[in-house]
Amino acid sequence: MLSNKSNKKRGISTSSSNGGQGLNTIIGRGSRFEGKLMVENGVRIDGVFKGELNCSGELTISQSGEVNATLLQCKDAYIDGVMNGTLRADKVRLDTQSRFTGEVYTDSFMVAEGAIFHGSCSMENHQESQPSATGAADGAAAKPSTSRPSPQVQKK
Repeated sequence: MLSNKSNKKRGISTSSSNGGQGLNTIIGRGSRFEGKLMVENGVRIDGVFKGELNCSGELTISQSGEVNATLLQCKDAYIDGVMNGTLRADKVRLDTQSRFTGEVYTDSFMVAEGAIFHGSCSMENHQESQPSATGAADGAAAKPSTSRPSPQVQKK
């Protein structure tokens, strides 16, 4: 059993200290779920999941987890297992053992060294992509400046 300290390090929430968004559903190792699942709070998948999942909290797919999803929607996704399909989340992290094939729609995307990613990623800041209610001037002010210098690559 992982301690709370190691759970926090791996991005796993086991308490409601983050505004009531705790882990409350686990698909255990050796278990299989097929169908549509809607969960209030977080989900951890250690077994096999096939179908559609919508959760309001964190989704964790452990090293033993395998997901084939037509659509996964969650607040934050931490993947260290196998995921095939479409994922929509505010933040996505592919850890070192992860193998992801499919489409990612997110605001923040992190891929650790060793992770395998085959597919596409579309990153948008939801606040910037939504039209301003007060007019174009406010919407234009929210967009980042395009006059930044290009990053320079140095070769040794």
